[in-house]
Amino acid sequence: MLKTLRRQTADIANVGIPVTLLALLGAGGAHAFSAPAAGDLGYDIYDIVVNQGVKGPLGFVGGVAAFLFGVSRLFSNIMIGIPTIVAAVCLIKADSILQTFGMVI
Repeated sequence: MLKTLRRQTADIANVGIPVTLLALLGAGGAHAFSAPAAGDLGYDIYDIVVNQGVKGPLGFVGGVAAFLFGVSRLFSNIMIGIPTIVAAVCLIKADSILQTFGMVI
């Protein structure tokens, strides 16, 4: 009984310790994305794509159209309907989703 316990502990230590060390060495800090301020590099592109496109009327109409398409396909083909509805909700709330993602540097 004691020998099997020692053998199991040794097997766990042989795998667990290197995996734990690799996880600790590879871990880094996460930094959330923030929108660029006016005058920053890339602000014009961000303004056109995100503020006027995704958060504007084009993004809202595209999200609603995708949502309605997903609902119409939900009853005939559920494998197309559910991902389309999820993508539509992601398009409508894209600015909030973008700011909550973290980026490891």
